[in-house]
This record gives sequence, C-alpha cells and structure tokens, in this order.
Amino acid sequence: MPVAVEHDLWACHLDRGGDRGAHSDGRYRSGMPGERSIDRPRIRHAAIPEDAWLVVRGVASIEPETSRRQAELFRRRFEGWGRFGLSAFYARSDDEVLDLGEDRLDAFATLFVYQLADVIDAGFEVVPTYRSPHVTITFYDDVDTGVARLLAVSHRTVSNPAFGQEEA
Repeated sequence: MPVAVEHDLWACHLDRGGDRGAHSDGRYRSGMPGERSIDRPRIRHAAIPEDAWLVVRGVASIEPETSRRQAELFRRRFEGWGRFGLSAFYARSDDEVLDLGEDRLDAFATLFVYQLADVIDAGFEVVPTYRSPHVTITFYDDVDTGVARLLAVSHRTVSNPAFGQEEA
C-alpha cells in the first residue's frame, strides 16, 4: 500500500548544486551549483506528519486541464522518476490552511483540503519535496485517471479569503 514517503526510502536522491559525487549518506549531487537533477525532485529528510492535511489549489475541479498540465510537466521534468506529480502543501490546523492561502496560494479562490491518510488510501504517494511544507502527490496511472482519482477523494473546499487581495 502506498505511504507518505520518508527520506530513508530515497537515500540516493539527487540534491541541488555542489561538487559532483556521492555524500557519506548516499545522496548524490547533480553537478554544477544551481543545476537541477532531471531524475527526481529534491526530497526532504523530514517526514510528513501523520495527522497532516494536504492543501491543494482548488482549480482542479473547475479547470482539470491545469492539474493535468502540471502533472505532465512534473513527469517530463523528472522523467527518470517515472511518476506524475501535483504540488500541494501540508497543514495541521485551519489557521495553517489560511496562512498557506495567503502566503503560497493567494492566486487561487478555492482550496481543497484532504486528509493525508485518505489520499494515501486512494493509492497515491505523498512525498515531502522542496521546502517545508511543500509536498508532491504522485501517481503512476494515466494522467487523466490520476487527476480524476484525486478529485474523487473526500476533501473540504475552502474559500480562500486572500484571493484577489492587493498587498499593502
């Protein structure tokens, strides 16, 4: 059964920048400073909390083509990893959901909030990628089927109060 991926499962992930070669912990740097691996995204060492909620931009239900395009771009960018991926963030409270809406997702009027366990039970992997609290929801099946499966998972719809607000 898929699970939230912890760093030890991906000990050989490629990291950003630095000298070419393996680290003592088994990680491999991609080469030139700032160079990004085409094999896998940066995977964090810290696990996703088991009680986390996943916050996804709600445009997927209105414009599924946007999520389809993002998933395809992810797969092309990290071709060697062999997965489709959708960006999300984790939160552990309603306040954190609203903070994400304001800080990271202010371009979206609607946010979908999923229970981590529900997404995993639906057959997705949830990987701690890039900087916390970013995660990637990954899947292997057809991109349209994967996006539709995610939309079918039980979730809350939250109106983002930060949408359309001008910065002061």
